[in-house]
Amino acid sequence: MECVGPNLHDVLNGSRYRSGRPFTEQQVRLIMRQLLAGAKHMHARRIMHRDIKPGNILVSAGAGADDREPVSVKICDLGLAASITKPAYGQAGTVRYMAPEMLLGKPDYDAMVDMWSLGCVMAELLTGKPLFDGEDDMEVLSLIFGVLGVSERTTWPAFKSLPLAAMVPLPPVRHPSMLPKLFPKKLLSADGFGLLQRLLSCDADKRPSASVALRSPWFTKDTDSAASVSATAKMAQ
Repeated sequence: MECVGPNLHDVLNGSRYRSGRPFTEQQVRLIMRQLLAGAKHMHARRIMHRDIKPGNILVSAGAGADDREPVSVKICDLGLAASITKPAYGQAGTVRYMAPEMLLGKPDYDAMVDMWSLGCVMAELLTGKPLFDGEDDMEVLSLIFGVLGVSERTTWPAFKSLPLAAMVPLPPVRHPSMLPKLFPKKLLSADGFGLLQRLLSCDADKRPSASVALRSPWFTKDTDSAASVSATAKMAQ
């Protein structure tokens, strides 16, 4: 296996990134392109990772916060991976990055749980801290609905049918998504925000596949050179 650097969790928590913005939007776009390419590679082979998080993303040793310094990343540790063709599944992964349908006990979830996790990673790349930083299932669900707003039948028709839906501590007052306030245009462009918002849809049916996400305007309008993304589909195991 080729030599790689630290994992993304260590990079985000390292002394170089303890203050200020961890990565520029241009670097986040480059990193997300590679991660989505890796997810596309897995999902095309009917495999879902189920534990995509900064700790399972390896970063090139030379990664830095300078746009001129390319960042290469690879998804690693498929210890919790599962075949998409063989439900039912149990809960798996790291709670801060688990999709709401998994937290709510849905037994036949699919590769869209990875897309949610990638949305969480994208948010963390921009801010340097987990978006839903809870310690257990119900705390994370409470944070999810606190940030994204309480799902209604029109926005997530299947919500009330999920096994643990009645146990969720919903906010007492309904409110719209807080994402626009958390990720203003000075932090993330409109195209980037559009992708983040779709990845973090509580309704898995509204999340884009990795293939569709890679065709989003955030990537198609990008001017990164082909050379800087030559190894996007590689994964370390």
